[in-house]
Amino acid sequence: MAVDDLAFAIERSFLASEFLTWMWFRCETEGGTFDLPSGGLSIAVEDALTLSSWDEDGVKASLRGGAPTRRPEAAHALAAGLLLSKARFIGARGGREWLFALDGQTLDLTSVKFVDPEGDEEPEDSLSDKLAATEELRLAIDELYDFFLGLRLDADWNAIEVERLRGWVKSKLTRAQQALQLA
Repeated sequence: MAVDDLAFAIERSFLASEFLTWMWFRCETEGGTFDLPSGGLSIAVEDALTLSSWDEDGVKASLRGGAPTRRPEAAHALAAGLLLSKARFIGARGGREWLFALDGQTLDLTSVKFVDPEGDEEPEDSLSDKLAATEELRLAIDELYDFFLGLRLDADWNAIEVERLRGWVKSKLTRAQQALQLA
């Protein structure tokens, strides 16, 4: 499959996987900071990715550790039309940080962990504080999804955002080929 197949995959895939792939794209191309109605949110893709196809054979690629978003396998999976179906993220807003995973079929938040900005330990917050922090994250992800849907449903989606996605995948492929030649 070619890079152009990414557009075809995006047109026929489930919106949640499109959303995750778009988040990854925006994190890499625009720094991962989003202005949302409830406040700014910064996110980055963490150490685990699962990419999946939407055809009957259900091709999957799982990458963990070692900066998976920069690995040649990730670039080639995107170029083959696979979309992000699950990923771990780190998110930050104000003084709060979360490690979490998002499922590309349901957009369920899983494995939510609160990070103390002063260290790697989970803070000793009460259950109600953790529930409030999780709800804050859920609201931010919902707002980000609403923002994505506004772009996705816009008449210019294919002409603007899909072209930007194609350019991103092509640049990832170029970097992957350069990295393989150096190895």
